[in-house]
Amino acid sequence: MRIKRITSDGKWCVACFVDDHNHGLDRNMSDVDIAHINNLREVGISIPKVYQSFAMQVGGFNLVRFTKQDMLNEVRKQHALQEGDVNATVWFFECVARDDERLFWRYEVGDVSGMHEWQSPEISYP
Repeated sequence: MRIKRITSDGKWCVACFVDDHNHGLDRNMSDVDIAHINNLREVGISIPKVYQSFAMQVGGFNLVRFTKQDMLNEVRKQHALQEGDVNATVWFFECVARDDERLFWRYEVGDVSGMHEWQSPEISYP
């Protein structure tokens, strides 16, 4: 995109726009990539160093299919799931079940690509 200033009134306008990309639009990380990130993070390796290891594996930063920001977003998403609404819901049901023995509830946590996935709880109250 090329932007040009029109001098007569001081406004800016798009002088040239090329609707072409020099990279793929699909920057999704594979399950294998996510598992690799998680394994390296578990042993204390920082995201920049993990990204550098991906670049070394594929032959350069320009060949990595995703950005360092994509990795940070994935880590943030996993952290939010672990620390977010799921834990608040579990805590709530634990408190209510302590006060009312008639409440039965259980939940399952599945492992999807190294990330815990909340599955709907089963709740019954007579």
